[in-house]
Formats: sequence, structure tokens, C-alpha cells
Amino acid sequence: MELSHFLIKNLGPIQGGEKLGTFLGYPLIIEDLDYAMMLESIEQLKRYSHLGIGGRDATILAFMKRSSSKKIMTHDSALKKVDWLEVSDPIPEK
Repeated sequence: MELSHFLIKNLGPIQGGEKLGTFLGYPLIIEDLDYAMMLESIEQLKRYSHLGIGGRDATILAFMKRSSSKKIMTHDSALKKVDWLEVSDPIPEK
């Protein structure tokens, strides 16, 4: 959902939707946002809100914790501040 938001907001509904369609063509594992995950998302929000982490980012962090993932590709400046993440930025600095 985070990628959908980014692509459509930045590229518009047509081009963003086309790019999203390409991405969704890959095999994905989609996890349910259940009650336990919601509680963990809230914990991540409380822990990292001072860095600029909002609800969507906190949910990403919660899912990453659940799956023991530490690597993320993002241009999000708040996620770059989370100490346990290994961030790759796909957009070069100007």
C-alpha cells in the first residue's frame, strides 16, 4: 500500500497505476493486519514517532520485525533514522 501511495501520488493515476501493475506482477507474500500486528504497529509508532515515523511507516516496521527483515529500499527520510534498519535509497542525492 505504501508503494501504491508513492507511485500514484508522484506519477499520477495512469503512469503510477501502470508501474504498480508491473510490481504486482511479481510473486508477493501479503500478510494480514490482524489485532496483534496492529498492537505491534502502535508500539513501533510510540517508539519512533519522534523520528517522524507515522502510522504507515510504523506498520512497515512492525511487519519487518515479525519477519526478521532489516533491509529496506526507500527514499523516506524518517525510516533512514531507524537504528536497526539497513536502508538503500533508490533516488540519488542531488
